[in-house]
Amino acid sequence: MIKNNSELMWSTRTSSSSTLFLLAVEFRQEKVFSLIYGLDDMKHVLLADKDAYGNGVLHMAGYLFDFSDAVGAALQMQRALQWFKEVERISPEKEKDIVNTEEQTPSEIFTKEHESLRKEAEKWIKDTAKSCSLVAALIVTVTFAAVFTVPGGTDEEAKGKPFHQKDGQFVTFIVSDMISCFASCTSVLIFLGILTSRYSFDDFLVSLPAKMIAGLSTLFVSIAAMLIAFSSALFTVFDNSKWIVPPTILLACFPALLFVRLQYPLLKEMILSTYSNGIFDRKMKCVLDS
Repeated sequence: MIKNNSELMWSTRTSSSSTLFLLAVEFRQEKVFSLIYGLDDMKHVLLADKDAYGNGVLHMAGYLFDFSDAVGAALQMQRALQWFKEVERISPEKEKDIVNTEEQTPSEIFTKEHESLRKEAEKWIKDTAKSCSLVAALIVTVTFAAVFTVPGGTDEEAKGKPFHQKDGQFVTFIVSDMISCFASCTSVLIFLGILTSRYSFDDFLVSLPAKMIAGLSTLFVSIAAMLIAFSSALFTVFDNSKWIVPPTILLACFPALLFVRLQYPLLKEMILSTYSNGIFDRKMKCVLDS
């Protein structure tokens, strides 16, 4: 459409004199805004446009917007930062300090508009980190104690060596218990790092989401390894009872699958939002090419 009628880029909404890209930022239309990457040198002229209130694209990016498709306040805060940082990156340097008719710079608008969302995101992350760190701490306690109460007992005449130390099931128990203990310790430290963060605006862009991804991932590993350790301990004790295998595997899979079912959507959304190519198409071809 823009190829056939380039004047669309300069047309304005009469009520506020907002041009196409000002409206794209105001209503957070990333596909429309991505067209700016294909305008080459012309984009600097369009990025310098102002509406009737003196707001440029960077001012517009600073205003609060309801990202209802983002899961949780933390991801909404991250999405707002992604918009503001990207618009700031491609805008002319002088635009960062220009004030609108209310004598506000883009950074001042962003800070004022998103302070309540920042506090809400901080509370959401802290509550999640506290709950997960409690679970991880319990796993550390259980897996640490399990090493000293090995299944099948120990031989006192052989300096306390386990009776089943050469059995494959016992080796599986030891390895999985060790993985679970170390993974849960790592998870506790990660969540502790989250709880002691500054919670500044920039922390919500990459730092906090990355820590949350690492914490949830290591917590899942520790839970899965703990269930494997418990199952292999049962197989070691009931070595000659084959009937114990099917129900144990079935019951052990249930909590692991439940954790995945409940946390995977959040983890997937965080990974895509933090480590994907981003919400903008920076490889957009020139839209004015004939």
